[in-house]
Parts: sequence; C-alpha cells; structure tokens
Amino acid sequence: MTRRQRLTTAQIAELFDPPAEQRELVRHFTLSEADLAAIGRSHGDHNRLGHALMLCYLRYPGRALRPGERPPTALLAFVAGQLGVFPEAIDAYLAAERNRQHHAVECQRQLGLGPFGKRTAAELAEILLPQAIEDDRFVHLAALVMQTCRQRRIIVPTKDALERLCGALRDQAHREVYRRLAGDLSAEQRRQLDALTQRREKTGQNWLTWLRQMPEAAKPDAMLGLIERLEHVRAIGIQPSRGHHVHQARLAQLVREAGRSTVQHVADHERQRRHATLVAICLDLGANLTDQAVDVFDRLIGALFRKAEGRQVRAFQADARSINNKVRLFARVGDALIAAHDKKRNAFAAIETVLPWKQFCTTIAEAKALARPEAFDAYPGLTRHYGDIRRWSPAFLDALKFESVPASASLLRAIEVLREANRTEGSTLPKDAPTSFVRQRWVPYVLPGGVIDRRYYEFCVLSELRDRLRAGDVWVVGSRQYRSFEERLLSRETMQNLQKSDTLPIAVEADFDRFIESRRTLLDERLKEVDTRAKGGLLPDVTIENGVLKISPIEKSTPPEAKALTERLYAMLPRIRITDLLTEVARWTLFPDCFTHLRTGETVADNRIIMAALLSEGLNLGLTRMAEACSIASLGELAWTSDW
Repeated sequence: MTRRQRLTTAQIAELFDPPAEQRELVRHFTLSEADLAAIGRSHGDHNRLGHALMLCYLRYPGRALRPGERPPTALLAFVAGQLGVFPEAIDAYLAAERNRQHHAVECQRQLGLGPFGKRTAAELAEILLPQAIEDDRFVHLAALVMQTCRQRRIIVPTKDALERLCGALRDQAHREVYRRLAGDLSAEQRRQLDALTQRREKTGQNWLTWLRQMPEAAKPDAMLGLIERLEHVRAIGIQPSRGHHVHQARLAQLVREAGRSTVQHVADHERQRRHATLVAICLDLGANLTDQAVDVFDRLIGALFRKAEGRQVRAFQADARSINNKVRLFARVGDALIAAHDKKRNAFAAIETVLPWKQFCTTIAEAKALARPEAFDAYPGLTRHYGDIRRWSPAFLDALKFESVPASASLLRAIEVLREANRTEGSTLPKDAPTSFVRQRWVPYVLPGGVIDRRYYEFCVLSELRDRLRAGDVWVVGSRQYRSFEERLLSRETMQNLQKSDTLPIAVEADFDRFIESRRTLLDERLKEVDTRAKGGLLPDVTIENGVLKISPIEKSTPPEAKALTERLYAMLPRIRITDLLTEVARWTLFPDCFTHLRTGETVADNRIIMAALLSEGLNLGLTRMAEACSIASLGELAWTSDW
C-alpha cells in the first residue's frame, strides 16, 4: 500500500495561516462599511474584535478561528486599529468559547460560505483534474484546492481532508496520464517496450541504458551510433503525436522520475504505469537523439571547413618564403620598367638588367604555381575529406525527415536527389537536379562548365542545410530544438475539439466560411450605401466626373479669428484641480458605480477613494505618493481599493 504523502509544517503554515505582510493585510483584512455595521452589533470590545477576526479568517485563508488560537500580532493590531479597540481585548474573547462558535456560524452565513464535504471533494477533484494532469506536485495541488475553495465560497478543508483530496487527485491524474499514453498500445508495441528493460545480447547492459548513452564526439562513428539508436527507438512504433495527449511538463516529469530510478525499478512498475513511462522515455529519446544527431552534423560540417582552412593556411605559410622572394623580384623588375619608361628605353632590355630573360620566364612559371585562386577560399581542399563525409552523410540524410519554408524547397529537393543517388549507388546526379539553392560562391565548384560535380554538390547541400537549420528555415520532424513553429501552437486535435465544442477563445466567428461571408455582406452593404450617396452628390468633398472619383484636398478650416477667439475663451475658463474635474464627470456619468468589489460586488462608500486610486495609476504617481499627496485615504485604503 502506498504511503500517503503529507504536507510539511512550513507548507501547512503557508496554506492555513493568515499573511503577515502589510500589503497582504490590507488586501485581505480591510473591513468594509457593511462589515463594520455587522460587527458593531456585538457587545463589548472583545466580542467586536473577535467577530472581526472570525470574519477575516473565514475570508482568508478561508477557515474559522480555532478554539484558543491567538491571531498573529500584526493581524491583531491591523484589525483592532480599524475598530478602535485595544488588541489585548482578544484575551477575553478567546476565553469565551460559545461566542466564538456563534460568530463562526454568523460569519459563514454573512459571507455565504458552504461546508466542505464528500460531495464538495468529488466536485473539486473533477474540476482540478486537468490541472493535476499538467502538474501533480503535492503542494501545488494543495494550493489549487485552497484557491478554488475560496473562489467558490467553500470553507477550506482541514489538513487531513486536504491531504486525502490531494492524494486522491494525484492518483487519478496519474491513472489518466497512463491511460492517455499507453491505453491503446498494440500487443507488439508493449512487447517491444518491455524488451527495452532486458539485456542486450553479448553485453552486460540493457537496451535502455545503451539508448541513453548518446555519443557526443563530432566523429563519423558518433553520428552512426546516434542514428542506430534512433532507428531502434523508431522501430517500436511510438508516434510523436502520442506525446500531445498530455502536457509536455508532465511528460518531462515522467522522464525525470525514470531517470532517477534504475531500469529494474522501472521494469517492476505496474503494467500500465510501466508502459506509459517507457512511452514517455521513447518520446524523449527520439527527440534527444534527433537533436544530438543534428548537433553532431553541425559540428562535423564545421570541422570539415576548419580542416580545409587549416590546410590552406599551412600550405600558404609553407610557400611564404618563395612568395616573398617572387614579390621582391617582381618589385625590382617593376622599378626597372618604370625607369625605362621614364627614360624612353627598351623595356625588354630593362628586364634583362635585373635577370636573364630565360630566368624571367622560369620565374613567371614558378609564380603561377604559387598563385592561389582569385577567391582565395578553402573550397578546393574540401575534396580531400569526401571519403569522411560519405561515411555518415547517407545514413544521416536517410534517417531524418526535413521540412522547410517555401524559399528552401529547392534544397529539400536536392536532399531527395542525394537520397535517391545513395540508394541506387549512382556516381552521377541527374541533369535536372535542383541548383537554385547554390550560392554564387559555390557555383565555380558545383557547376564547373555548367555540369554538376557530384562531390561539390553534396558538400554544398550539407553546408546549406546546416545554415538553413541554424536560421530556422528548415526544421526536423521529431526534433525538440529544430521543430517547426507550428508545433509550438495548439495541436490539430485540440483545435478540432475546441471547434466542435464551440469554445474557441476568439472574439470573432470561428468558421472561416461564415466569417468571410459576413464580411462580404457587410462590405457590399457599405459599398451600396456609398454608391447611393455618391450618385446623389451627398459625399462631402467627393465628386464623380466621367467615372473618375475625385476627392477634394483637406484645407485648413479654422480661420485665424476663430483660433484667437478659442485662446481668449480658454483664458476665461477657471483653472480647476483635476480632482474637481473628475468629480464633476463622475456626477454626470456615475462611472464610480461601475467599480465593484471583485468578489462581493459591493461599491465603495466614498467615491473619492476610487478616483484617487484611478489618478495614482493614470498619472503614474503610484499609491504611496498619492497617499502622501491627499488626505482622504490612507495607503492601506488605496491599496485595498486598487486590489479589489
């Protein structure tokens, strides 16, 4: 039998004790005029203070003041200050148990609170189940229960009842998660999932441990190892869409719990729980292996270019002395030619004053050999690594499914061309292979003489794929890091369910056909109205001449005399305070009556407090500075009004 989970002492205090911070005291324990009137019917300072405290406790945290329980000093002082009594009066009240019981019943009736029972617990469990499926932390569920009770005007349960409800809610959430993940698995899928906990042949480790040991080095063997593991996970047949049946945070929690347990412990789980856990692990492994394969791919391509660039640099450094000698020699030849030109002498004779003609020709040939391509890039050296690329690229391209934005469609077609060439082991590519994705820098290598070079074509595809993955133009199906933007939105199933239940949270018609038809109808009506007015010459500043619409330009309509009169009139108006203006508008519109208490629906007795709170927000003064600037309300009154 599973041991029932308990709340810690600190968690119980946070849930059941009243707050001590001043702002929270103001928010929850400010007494209204109606409260004070009801409290005033009690005889004696001690009874009025006790009545007020019982009212405060039932309002928040939502329970009655217990027998002999002494409220915190801060709360006592705050409530006593509103009543104008001494906090010490509570001692006499705590000694009179019958008064406490009478006030508990009276305050419950005054606040409209209902009792917590088995029926209430069942209703709360049904209401909170969707949230429990997302997050089943015990303290989180306890806080949800307390909050829901307050919202529904229910006295919060006792500690034991709360723990029983949270435990039952958690168990129900677990069963629902297990059902969603593993309820419709086939017998073969269950068999393959169970096989993950068994040992591999000729090795001492089980399959699940092997799958979790992901190679991370940027080497061809690491890539092949990742793809082998990915294919093993995919062979079980767990579709990524199955993970959409539960919240992603809950999936991650299942995986974390399994990661803290041994494989044998997972194998000993009850059947439905075991299979649901293994489904979650497979979904997580599939995404992680895919992401790791793309990451290794990125680093392999980066290493390829770094090696080619390093070889180019080393070769250039090795020829540095010869290049320097040639540059110095040609500088001397240039000086001789310039001098010959200035003195009208023979240029060829000038060259021979520096070195013999045959040696000059030999030097030119040596210089051509030392010269690098005009682009001076490392691409010519890439072909040295073609064998390394071929070790892993066919398996990589075949294992992952890529999707893209329309602008990268030619790249995806090129990937498909390479896949087909890899399957047929063809050494050449079709003449109609897509090349529109090839950047200008690659053209001399990929299309020398207009003919596709297979090796450079493959290099270009892989390089461009890496860049597009980084940019987000290409994404990988089943990946977590490189997934499409649409996967971060509502799933198609959720969208369909919302549409069927007509609960789509948008403020317009959800059906596109009906929406666009209503827009067309409205547009036709407006156009007909404009057409009628135009034919009758009723459109201001608009004429239609020979079928041409002409709109008169807007002219400055206020004459200087009117502007001068406006300034004189404004100067005659009295300068009044904004508070007086707001009060006058309030009398016209009665807008303060629209500001009612969030829970009780009561209006504020003094409308000036509402307007002061509005001004503090509208003028960016803040409540503290407004309380200092006006004398009609304290900071506590303004804070309570602003909160509720």
